[in-house]
Amino acid sequence: MTGKPSIPKGKTDKKGREGLFCPFLGFEDDPETALAYPASYNFCFHCRPIAPINLAHQRMVCLTSKYEDCPVFTKENLEPIPKGIRGSRPASGRSKRWISFVVLVAVILMGLIVAVLLGLIHIPGVNLPVTGVGATLTPLIPTATKPKEEFTPTPAATATIMPTETEILLFQSRPTPRALETPFGESPQLVIHKVLAGEGYISLAEKFGTTADAIKAINFELPESLWENTILVIPINTDDVTALPQFSVREINTEGLTIEAYADRMGLDAELLKQYNVLPNGYILKMGELLIVPN
Repeated sequence: MTGKPSIPKGKTDKKGREGLFCPFLGFEDDPETALAYPASYNFCFHCRPIAPINLAHQRMVCLTSKYEDCPVFTKENLEPIPKGIRGSRPASGRSKRWISFVVLVAVILMGLIVAVLLGLIHIPGVNLPVTGVGATLTPLIPTATKPKEEFTPTPAATATIMPTETEILLFQSRPTPRALETPFGESPQLVIHKVLAGEGYISLAEKFGTTADAIKAINFELPESLWENTILVIPINTDDVTALPQFSVREINTEGLTIEAYADRMGLDAELLKQYNVLPNGYILKMGELLIVPN
């Protein structure tokens, strides 16, 4: 029988909501916490997989006392959230890390230049004037050099290199943590790819040795036309993906969780998560690491 689900005891008081808005609203990596205003960080935990909610639905339903009338709230069984309610995931904030890295490199280069100018570091072949107390200036006197005799080698016979067959593009798996353009797994090998400007299904299929149908088959809710910066999973050197489910890609925003603890928090199957991501038992997730989640 379909009816309204019961609200777990303790959640209303713990979150301080007091029934003012939906108890199934929470951060992607923290189901117990949510923002009291429409934001892309608010996710619905009464669906599988969990998903962001569009701002209009949050404003009109989730963050009001009308949340009990939500079509997702009234369902007993957890199902994928309807497309009309689904929102967009928040953008990843990696740019600050790159700015810090560039500043650090600039400081190191500046320090090296100053050290060379002060004579603390000697570069072979470079003679710089020494400055400071007690320094003696030695005039540079040009010396005559005898021109070197040029030797013209006699041309020798060279073997003609015959063309060989073109090898199939192979990608070598790298160790975890998972990142963009890092192949992993075997039979088939997979890679998480960020779509660049001008790329489409056909060009990606040719690049990775697969087909457009295979790419569409293993990605959850993929649009008919690809947009720049879309994140998707691609099989490498095969079009046989019949044994694979559809995947979505998630970024880890919490440091120090084991793969089992993350699966329990997100309501996912830990064994399947480890199997498809090729991760060992007890693996500790890193901030910014990417996981493929079977749907």
